[in-house]
Amino acid sequence: MRDFGLGLNGFFGAFRFTLRNGMGWMFLVPIVLWVALFYGFFHAMEGMVEAASAQLAVWLELPVAQASADDWWESLKAAVNGARETIVRWILRLAIGYLLFVANKYIVLVLLSPLLAYASELAEEKLTGRRFPFSWRQLMKDALRGALVAMRNGVLELAITVAIWVASFFLPLITPISFILLFLVSSYFYGFSMFDYVFERRRMRIGESTRAVNSQLGAVLANGMCFSLLMKIPLIGLMLAPVMASVGASITVLEREKQALMRNPSEG
Repeated sequence: MRDFGLGLNGFFGAFRFTLRNGMGWMFLVPIVLWVALFYGFFHAMEGMVEAASAQLAVWLELPVAQASADDWWESLKAAVNGARETIVRWILRLAIGYLLFVANKYIVLVLLSPLLAYASELAEEKLTGRRFPFSWRQLMKDALRGALVAMRNGVLELAITVAIWVASFFLPLITPISFILLFLVSSYFYGFSMFDYVFERRRMRIGESTRAVNSQLGAVLANGMCFSLLMKIPLIGLMLAPVMASVGASITVLEREKQALMRNPSEG
């Protein structure tokens, strides 16, 4: 529970810390990236959407009987037929937008890896005074690892999710618990991704990072829970949650190390 409290304090303290240290511009990057991704995705899918909407509109065409001018029902069906392609097109666009919204946490973790790696590193510099010489090569290396960890965690989360669903199917009594388990699993992997940026700077391999993450499970879960819940708020969550989680992980790890050193000064 002590680690859980540290994780909460780190996450929520990250907002003020980021603004106070001239890092507020980082909050704008996810929004710009998302708008570009959204526009690019729709532009790339426009041809497919047009073809699909035209075909669906034909299938959904309402039969219109010969009617008098005052037959409002037949007139309404004729008007709907006239607008059906536009209606279907917007339904498809909304469906694509919803899929992007559902997948946005994974997209954010992968595409924002360079920003989150830099935010984590800069936060540690501000907190400790230790300088990390900037290197595009090292930043890209950190970002690549962050993207790979996010994809690895996504696959593991999917596998565990399917296992929990299957278990719920055969044991319906655990269904209420399964929702809690799924939330905890997703929170763990989100927190893992954020804490791994810190441990990568310690030159830990992924296996070593996994052990370090599990040694402070409460803090990792707190970070991941806050990230997951905040991301459910449209736009605001996307703007704030990634950077707050990355910076919050750095704050939490350093505070935990500081407390450990105070308890055992000989380890310093």
